Amino acid sequence: MQRCVDALTLEAMTQKILFVAPPTNATKQLTPDLGIGFLASALRDAGFAADFIDVRRDRFSRAAFIERLRREPYLFVGVKVFSTSLPEANEVLNAVREALPQTKIIIGGPHPTYAPEDALKSCPAADVGIIGEGDTAVVALARAFSLGESVTNIEAIAYRRGGMIQVNGRKSFLDLERLPLPAWDLIDPRRYVGHEDLWFFSKGKITAPISVGRGCPFKCTFCSDFIVAGRNVRYRPVEKVMDEIALLVNEYGVDEIHLTDSIFTINKKYVYSFCESLQKRNLKIHWATPYGTRLDTLDAELLRAMDQAGCYGTSVGIEAGSDPMLAFMKKGVTVALVEEKIALIKAHTRWLVQGFFILGYPTETRETMQASIDLACRLPLDMAVFAPFRATPGTEVAAYLAANEPEFTPKWGNQTVEQLVYHPRGIGVEELQQWHRRAYRAFYFRPQVAWRYLMMIRGKKEIRLLATKFKNRIFRRASTEGNAASPPVWA
Repeated sequence: MQRCVDALTLEAMTQKILFVAPPTNATKQLTPDLGIGFLASALRDAGFAADFIDVRRDRFSRAAFIERLRREPYLFVGVKVFSTSLPEANEVLNAVREALPQTKIIIGGPHPTYAPEDALKSCPAADVGIIGEGDTAVVALARAFSLGESVTNIEAIAYRRGGMIQVNGRKSFLDLERLPLPAWDLIDPRRYVGHEDLWFFSKGKITAPISVGRGCPFKCTFCSDFIVAGRNVRYRPVEKVMDEIALLVNEYGVDEIHLTDSIFTINKKYVYSFCESLQKRNLKIHWATPYGTRLDTLDAELLRAMDQAGCYGTSVGIEAGSDPMLAFMKKGVTVALVEEKIALIKAHTRWLVQGFFILGYPTETRETMQASIDLACRLPLDMAVFAPFRATPGTEVAAYLAANEPEFTPKWGNQTVEQLVYHPRGIGVEELQQWHRRAYRAFYFRPQVAWRYLMMIRGKKEIRLLATKFKNRIFRRASTEGNAASPPVWA
């Protein structure tokens, strides 16, 4: 009997799982999907095979996509779903269901994590949604499906049962000591060269994102990182990260890495170990932290260590230019501290520094928006992003709006990355759009900033991206939820 079970298990574990990334309005960038890379590795370590289609990268027509799916059987198909791009996700999900009517479809990513019940209601073709980190759940689902077992006892999933949606909560988070390297063969960074990434002026030719940890202990009212990965910060072993960088350099020709974690500098001992190991291994690459750095974690010694190890730039989440707004956001910093830390970065490094701001936050006034613009122009920043506000489900500010501004009801779906889906009371959409244009013009139309950008242009890619950004951010008309054009899903 045991021999029969072993044979069944062996046969099941030769089956393949396919991951699909639809086009998304959530970001204009197109970079290797680390999340899917980690999930694919987890499945491979468990004995399953995995494959990946990036619909936008691979430029599939709908017919070609369906034909590709029908080439071989899959144990299940996993599709990444953003809250802001439900129409695009459903286009892909419906095509998967048409191609593989009997195959299980799993959804994961931001929306199933933030709003698991709504995700399954909004995506009728999906059978199961994964909540948060999927490294454990995706393997448990693969084993259950391969052996014909129920999924009802699997942690951190939502599933359909008897016409209802059931949600199994999450009880634990993954030990990153056991996390394998991402399946870089599926998310080959060479296939993303020429596409826009978060960092405008990269020094290298082939760039790869690297994640060193998960979790966030801070209480910013707008941030959803803790919903995905919890409050406790966990780091991957430095040597394993170095092994990954060496693999990328030697096998894929990568000459620049971008750390994706805003928690990188929280643990100074980890940063020093990272920098020392990078130098000891003689991994001569450019690197930056463009996804965000906590200003209150920086000091002169840490900055010098990162600079000497090859870091050449960072993004910092400033968010607002007045202390009352920073307090309402629970940023844990003041304008004075922001000014002090930006000056410190410039005094001890040669870095490019990009500042992130939010314009149009709840309770925002014309005076506080002007304060943010003034601060951006006063600081020695090289780049600035003035983002519109979004109320991500599960965040503190979303709960604040539900209690204090019930007239605002977020409508998830067709939202572009810079679309105004909310405006503070007393400030209309058109006026808020004018404030965004005013912010970009005030910052970038200064002679020293314009000249710096011209000096950093190396080729057609930068010229094209610069033209697109200026068109979208400075000259476009107001766009509100529901009236923006959806990006084409199929080539």
